[in-house]
Amino acid sequence: MSLIADIGRKTLKNRLIMLCIYLSLTLMGITMVVPFLITLSGSAANDFDYDRFSPLPRYLWSREDRYVKALVPYFNLYRNWTRQFQAYFPNLPEHWSSWTAIGQDQPGIDSFAQEYLSLDSPAAAADYAEFNHTYPLEDCQIYAPPIQVIAFLIEESCAQYRQQEPQKKLSRAELHREALKLLGQQWGVPFETFYSINFNVEMRYPLDFQSWFPDAEHPKMQAYNRFKEAAAAYAFTPGSKRLWRKFLLQRGYPGQDLFPVSSSAPPELQSLWLEFKKTQLPASPKIPFPLRSAWYSYLGSEEVAAQYNGQKLTIAQYNACAGTIFPCLAETPFPLPPEYPNELQKHWRNFCQERYPLRLISLTVTPALEQNFQQFTQAKIRHLRSLNKLLGTSYQDWSQLKLSSTPAAGSTREEQNRRDLWKNFVRSLPLEHKQFHSSEIAFQAFLRQKYPTLEAVNQAYGWNLPHWNCAFPPFAEAYAQTFRNNGRAMTFLPVLDNYKMVMNYMLFNGNAIVVTLVLITLTILCTLTINPMAAYALSRFNLKFGNQILVFLLATMAFPAMVSAIPAYLLMRDLGLLNTYLALILPGAANGMAIFILKGFFDSLPMELFEAATIDGASELQIFRIVAMPLVKPILAINTLNAFVAAYNGWEWALIICQDKEMWTIAVWMYQASIWWRLMPWVVSAGFVLTSIPTMLVFISCQKIILRGIIIPSMK
Repeated sequence: MSLIADIGRKTLKNRLIMLCIYLSLTLMGITMVVPFLITLSGSAANDFDYDRFSPLPRYLWSREDRYVKALVPYFNLYRNWTRQFQAYFPNLPEHWSSWTAIGQDQPGIDSFAQEYLSLDSPAAAADYAEFNHTYPLEDCQIYAPPIQVIAFLIEESCAQYRQQEPQKKLSRAELHREALKLLGQQWGVPFETFYSINFNVEMRYPLDFQSWFPDAEHPKMQAYNRFKEAAAAYAFTPGSKRLWRKFLLQRGYPGQDLFPVSSSAPPELQSLWLEFKKTQLPASPKIPFPLRSAWYSYLGSEEVAAQYNGQKLTIAQYNACAGTIFPCLAETPFPLPPEYPNELQKHWRNFCQERYPLRLISLTVTPALEQNFQQFTQAKIRHLRSLNKLLGTSYQDWSQLKLSSTPAAGSTREEQNRRDLWKNFVRSLPLEHKQFHSSEIAFQAFLRQKYPTLEAVNQAYGWNLPHWNCAFPPFAEAYAQTFRNNGRAMTFLPVLDNYKMVMNYMLFNGNAIVVTLVLITLTILCTLTINPMAAYALSRFNLKFGNQILVFLLATMAFPAMVSAIPAYLLMRDLGLLNTYLALILPGAANGMAIFILKGFFDSLPMELFEAATIDGASELQIFRIVAMPLVKPILAINTLNAFVAAYNGWEWALIICQDKEMWTIAVWMYQASIWWRLMPWVVSAGFVLTSIPTMLVFISCQKIILRGIIIPSMK
């Protein structure tokens, strides 16, 4: 029956009432849809825009947003990444200290992107790609997101296991387990799953520390270096494979289109690969470490400020001292030219002596310098026997100790001692004995070989550099060209990787899907049998303590689930039901509220129905099944939906009662994922979106039955 009669529906008062009702329903609908849209939008985000919590991602229509968003895989999480970001983008706003802060500054994003998107220098981009192609990988930063790391380790470990056990035929899940064991043996760490492994520590190694040297022989570091090689070859760059194949078709290459192209590929293919990088994707994920960022940080340090009455060195003071007109410190030369005044030279000498990474220093070994090294060692260690013990040698004389031009490699104790001895000696040397290396110095040497003069560089690049030492690797120009060619793929395709990772996580971790399906099926079966039978018995039979039983059932609803969790756990333990389906199902098999509601419906049914069925010769079970049950379908649908949601989404009880991960449900694995992937909440959001789909489908399937029972009550 309608609340407002048809006759009075056209009056102004009733129309306003109806308008308010529709507006209220619309508002309530929006409050239900918007949170899901925010979660959906979050699953398509990254560090840049996740914290916006917007129902619609801005990058869908903003090219500037896409430009900055696609920079996240280049500068992120590794040590002092914001300094390095500013080194390559001198006009970076000072308050951009994190990707969250960057994502909130929409006007700044637009002006920043518009400025750098205007860069169009094919020569600079091509030269950057050519220089970066051969620059040593150990002096480069590469962002290692867990999504890519996990995929890389799974593929590599599975391939290694197949090589060791070519005769074994395993399912994909079994292969993953064996490959995980193999990886654990290699690294000396027992892993529970691939999905908790990352390279966060390796990614944050302090490349700017003076005494730091990489432990190149550690198995995990070796794996990280192999990952860096794959990333540098665009193995994880979205859209790169499609562009490479298109490029080969345009060039008419007849051979196999290998991807990524390695040093073992045919020379013709390697030549095409370099040309492809120079013209299509000059900005590789491999970022040469800008040591100038450490120099600029030193100029702004308290150590330098102490020489200026506690005030940090400003660009105005720098220009006044050097007689230059640089707009910011990030554009000043590195290394410092020798003709610059003594005031700056003093800072430079102190930086080289106290801060310059020793891994980037080499020596030109001469007999005099080697003799100096022997005397230095003798003064420090005093006894040759002690030296032999430290270095694992059997020298008979100090003259047998040789000086190397570079520090010793290796991770054994003797090799570390030899390296420490070399570092201490190099620190004691004056600057004129040292050869300094960095990505800036290497790029300037690259330019000097390719271009006869600085004016030729300025003309080719569209620059206006006053000094050779102001020429830095032009990542900004290379990235602008890369974005123009591949910007949409770099922005949109990573969203699919989020969902792909969640799907693989669910499919190959324990038996999450099977356990969840069995649990839901048994839970719904209990809900559709135990609750209706109990309610029917309380309604049909005049039990002496029927009301007391009903109150007792309802009383169980008064206690929070966590209150009864410990007693229930102890009961399941004493019954020997831990890590079983019965332990998951029994505590919620009967529901007091469901029994109460069903009893009320059964009480409302006319007694004539039951009497007629009895006269027709139906048994009590037939009356229950044929007469009573069809009339309470709407309530059963609601109970079924509630039972599904409780079994599907409940993770607390499943986590308590099942310590065996083979019995974990999807909800428990998602809870575990939210801990492992706390630095990637967008992947967790993708998991929530995927796991919400079954709930939505079940609700839609039950919706018609529920509404039919509410809107069109009928009796048959």
